[in-house]
Amino acid sequence: MTKARAPLTFALAVHEITTVIGLANARRVTGRSKRTLQLWREGGHDATPSIAQAFALDRAYVDAGGDGLPPIVASYLRQIEAIMSDAQACRAALIDDIAFASRETADAVAACLPLTQPGASVTAIHHAIAEAEQGDAAIGRLIARLKSFLPTRGQQANAGGNGQ
Repeated sequence: MTKARAPLTFALAVHEITTVIGLANARRVTGRSKRTLQLWREGGHDATPSIAQAFALDRAYVDAGGDGLPPIVASYLRQIEAIMSDAQACRAALIDDIAFASRETADAVAACLPLTQPGASVTAIHHAIAEAEQGDAAIGRLIARLKSFLPTRGQQANAGGNGQ
């Protein structure tokens, strides 16, 4: 049975390499057991090759005539690109939320200013309330977006709490 491996993963990269160079050669260049190599190939585990082992596997792949970019390097690049595009998308969404909150709160302030004059109508008061509620909703959305930039517990442990 062919095991499904998630794209972008080191497991898929190790599988591609061992398909080209063979398990025996992979064991030789990494100094690891057949079982360890199988765990690396399967994914779903925390087991991955060290950087030195990854270099050795990619080098053996190239030496064996493997096509294209070495699989572990390619996997790493694809994963970094995905992470970076996610971060850029989050920042773009933050810019949109800041702009939206700015417009909505400006509209609320503009609708409230006529109420400082004597004789403001009930309609003007209702309009100001509606605009203020829309501004409040926009600020709530902005706050939620800002909170998404806080590091998770895993990010704090891995990155020293630096967040995005």
